Amino acid sequence: MRIARVRRWPVEFGLYNAIYVQIETEDGLVGEAEVAMRRRTRSVVALIDEMADNLVGVDATRIERIQERLYRDAFLGGTLLTIAISAIDQALWDLNARALGVPVHRLLGGAFRDEVLLYTHAAASGSPEGLAAGVRDRVERGFRAVKTTLPGFYEKVTSVRHDRAPLVAPHHTETEILSPWVFGYIAEYFAAAREAAGRDVHLMLDCHGRLNVANAIRLAEALEPYGLTFIEEPVPFERLDWLREVSGRVSTPIAAGERWGNHLTSAPFIESHAVAVAQPDVGLCGGITAARRIANLAEAHAISIAFHNPLGPLQSAATWHLAATLPNFMISESLFIPEQAAYWERYVVGAPVVEGGVWHPTEGPGLGPTLNVRELDRSEPNLVLDLGGTR
Repeated sequence: MRIARVRRWPVEFGLYNAIYVQIETEDGLVGEAEVAMRRRTRSVVALIDEMADNLVGVDATRIERIQERLYRDAFLGGTLLTIAISAIDQALWDLNARALGVPVHRLLGGAFRDEVLLYTHAAASGSPEGLAAGVRDRVERGFRAVKTTLPGFYEKVTSVRHDRAPLVAPHHTETEILSPWVFGYIAEYFAAAREAAGRDVHLMLDCHGRLNVANAIRLAEALEPYGLTFIEEPVPFERLDWLREVSGRVSTPIAAGERWGNHLTSAPFIESHAVAVAQPDVGLCGGITAARRIANLAEAHAISIAFHNPLGPLQSAATWHLAATLPNFMISESLFIPEQAAYWERYVVGAPVVEGGVWHPTEGPGLGPTLNVRELDRSEPNLVLDLGGTR
């Protein structure tokens, strides 16, 4: 089962660009995948093209070997590289499962659980009442878990700009002084969110690494009464020692890992217990193969997995097939919100079904969804998203 060609389509997906990949074998079998980028879309596409040149004629059944070669032969590594590897890896798992007529989770050892718990997002912009309304809406849609960003730091954020000026400047660094009102202000939002959610709904906060150690501890202490399931990236994700210090000094679980590369870059964070919750991204760390390695390492250290996945239908399917097989899986992110829903149906046929805030493992072949190639052929990415502008 040798690879004949690799195709890719970068397309706009609302809040970001998606890159869809299709691997076809000499005997006509096909595997498909999705990754996404808010920035550097063209760089990842170029990396996929370079990898494709080296994949023609390779045995598509040797997923572990291909994963290793793509990473080791690049020499320099980095997450742009592992995003491109993620696309190839996911497509290979889809291809191999389809060749055997089984779902991907069967190739991964079979389902450990009958449902995969998901969380969604509600915006923390405008007012505590606005966040409360967003949380209430998500709960009414069936979700049992909701995450938001730092109030005051993000105000109606798009991928390239703040549509309204936030109270804390977008390029404010973790070493600059914060106004005395900040922590009380954030607490007001979570007081309103908890009241709206009730006691049984999980609430989570993503800080995008905006704080230093002292301020991260102050934040966790201010939010302790509201029982957050985790605080994500309170300090810059690169600093293992900072994450470990915060984790050791607060009661709220600390999460990080969405920007890890493969198991090699994640190992120090896991082995030192710098986080209580690991958040690998199947579309960033090197695909299903790399994410499973990270999850297995985390399990040996009693660390839960909460997949980062604010993405579309094919990557969501890949993430959730893996999640269904993991004993230490806790929850997975989902950007299945009204603003993004139309894109789920646009680019694939048979998008994953989310009901009651969960996904149930499917029994069809591969990942389940298949690409709508006709729609992909007439779509283009929004390369303005490559400009950046938010942290």
